Formats: sequence, structure tokens, C-alpha cells
Amino acid sequence: MSANVERLTNRLASTPPVFRGRASGEDALRIDAVVADLVRDRGTRPLEPDEVARFILGAATPARHLELVLVASWLLHDEAFAGSPTDALLALLDGRLAELATLVVPRLFVEDAERREELVRTCLAALDRVPEGETPVAAEDRLAVLDSVRRKALLRDARAREDAREVERKKRKAELERLRLEEEEAQRQAARTTHED
Repeated sequence: MSANVERLTNRLASTPPVFRGRASGEDALRIDAVVADLVRDRGTRPLEPDEVARFILGAATPARHLELVLVASWLLHDEAFAGSPTDALLALLDGRLAELATLVVPRLFVEDAERREELVRTCLAALDRVPEGETPVAAEDRLAVLDSVRRKALLRDARAREDAREVERKKRKAELERLRLEEEEAQRQAARTTHED
């Protein structure tokens, strides 16, 4: 099946309630089992026990990350992702989605149109699939526009540059003030010398 962005975003929009659940509590799904099933169905090899263990709620894996893994698992069960390299699936689920979950509440990847497209395109890019009707460059450009992690990094870099400029401005101001005080002192010394003559 083709990697049609519109069809995949519609799939996300209709994510069943069970895949929008919490990572903890009485009604929580065993996300490790969901991931193991996903990789069995769509990956190129089954997961090792230590790989499955990454998706058990604990100090190393926050609930918000697991909730996004659950949403993404629904999306990734689509036929468009059949035959995905298991290592690439793991890198997506355990790495990229962890970053995204720190910036965006998981439910928004179901409820918000831009965030749905971001998740679809993130998954396609991570698994080396080009959306139907697009060139790789166009797909990369569109993801760059939507990418929450990239946007956060750009804002952080811009803030750091502005902070550095502010430090430089303060240094220049302090240097000018030092020079002004030195000049005033030199003038006073010159005036005293003249007066004494």
C-alpha cells in the first residue's frame, strides 16, 4: 500500500480510544506488548527481550513518551509500513518519539491536523519512505516546516545568539564607560598640572 499522507493522517484522526489511553493506571495497555506485536507484524525481525523492556513504564521511559508510542503504533500498523527495518522502527519509537513527547502532548498527534501530518511525515522519514506524489526533497522540506523538535532547536539557537549579543553589548558598554572614566581622569590630571604651573 502506498504512503499517502492524507490517508495516513486520516488513519491517525480515527485512532481508536484504546490507542489513546494512558501509559499507567488500571486501564493502561501493556505498551511493551503493543510494540512487540507491531514489530512482529511490520518489522524485519522480532524484538529481543531487552528491546521490549524499553517500552515498560519506569524512570527511564516516561508515561508521555509511551503514550505517543501507543498512538504511533496505531499509525505504524498500516500496510504502508510493512517490511520496516526493525532497527529503524526502534530508533523511531525509542528515540525520535521520546524527543517529540517532551515538546507536544501525545493527544495532539490525533486531534490537531498539523501535528497529525508531522507524526505521519516523521514516521515516513524515519523508515525511509517517500510520500506518494512527492520527491524526497519536497518531503524533507515539508517535514522541516512541521518539525516540532527542529523548531524548538531553532528557537533555542536564536535565543542563545541573542543572549550572546546581549553579553557583547554589555561588554562594549562597560568598555566605553571605562574609557570615558579614564579620559575624565586624564583631563582632571591635565587640569591640575596646568593649575599648578
